[in-house]
Amino acid sequence: MKLIVRFALILAGSAALPVCWSAQGPGGLAAAPPAPAADSTNRLGPRIQFNTENYDFEKIIAGEPVKYTFVAVNTGDETLEISNARGSCTCTVVGEGAARNAWSLQKVAPGQTCRIPVEIATDNYGGQAIAKFVTVNSNDKTRPVVNLQVHGNVWVPVEVTPVMAVFNLTANTATNSTQAIKIINRTETPLTLFDPQSTNSAFSAILKTNVPGQEFELTVTAAPASGLPPFFGVKSIQGEILLRTSVAILNPLKISVFETIYPEITIYPPDLPLPAGPLAQPSTNHIAIRGNLADLKLSNPGASVPGVEVSVLAIQTNRQYYLSAVFPKGFAIQPGQAIVLTVQTDNPRFPLLTVPVTPIPGGSDNRPPAVPPPARTTVLPASILARVPASSTNAPAPSSNAPVRLNPPPP
Repeated sequence: MKLIVRFALILAGSAALPVCWSAQGPGGLAAAPPAPAADSTNRLGPRIQFNTENYDFEKIIAGEPVKYTFVAVNTGDETLEISNARGSCTCTVVGEGAARNAWSLQKVAPGQTCRIPVEIATDNYGGQAIAKFVTVNSNDKTRPVVNLQVHGNVWVPVEVTPVMAVFNLTANTATNSTQAIKIINRTETPLTLFDPQSTNSAFSAILKTNVPGQEFELTVTAAPASGLPPFFGVKSIQGEILLRTSVAILNPLKISVFETIYPEITIYPPDLPLPAGPLAQPSTNHIAIRGNLADLKLSNPGASVPGVEVSVLAIQTNRQYYLSAVFPKGFAIQPGQAIVLTVQTDNPRFPLLTVPVTPIPGGSDNRPPAVPPPARTTVLPASILARVPASSTNAPAPSSNAPVRLNPPPP
């Protein structure tokens, strides 16, 4: 009788083991013993099956995450190994807690289950149907790869068109630039918007009501860029306009603002890295210089130290050049020595351009030979090129189909 009771207790305890089998369970619990041996010709092997492979979340408000847990069960007679589970895009995350997007091998005994939590961010979707996939890899030879789908509609209670304000300005822009954004209420409850605030002093906004409770217009203004100190690289400014609303889940309503300011003259790279030396061989380097808004003429190239051969090569007449500098064999930058390349221009705002030489620790130049960048590189988007003076006969012709490309930072 005692033997029968002990055997019953062992069977009852087995029900509390983890759902995902592994070589050793949490707390040091040993894995379940292998199933009794069977005729190999009749074995199924590991088999993976899911509670569903197509989950419809139906409808969700933009900004709320979609959460669902797929359940995999091993219907075979050998241990199932789920080696990987990954989302089809960065907005689709597999796992939870410390295991988010860090799937580790899961071993599932016959008849046991394993959870695969999935979360989809919907911040960048609105008013559209979406379908995301989770790819699961396992040792099931009949289905080594299974694509699970999560789909549904992302609903936007408040529609913003365009979704962000984007400004492309030049360094000599002296007037304010504005952009109108329409805000439409898609709910059955009247909407109240008020108190627009900017997170960056470079932007401001004015709110106007077109249809009370339903339609609004937000005018976003970017301050002039002409007051900035001289610069030779593209500058990016970003911010947000925050609007208080009567919709709890959208309070505040956030509208992103991006501003790209293009310089009158572009110098790339802005400084020249060079091994401190002595150089084991001559080093040839190229600096691209371009006039973005008007004709530009370069003359009298030079260096602040003797022995460096500096020359100007016109790639696009009166518009784009290479400033080439050849440092001779044995050239060495002395500690504390400041070296610059110089070239004169006909632009009264920038009569002399300087490119500093930055020493890199090391005795020789092991870099590959310098390769000039492609000729006739267009620096500005079409919206700005269209404002280049007509007298600049050698400037690239603007294209009405050329997109204005902007690379805002990741959320």
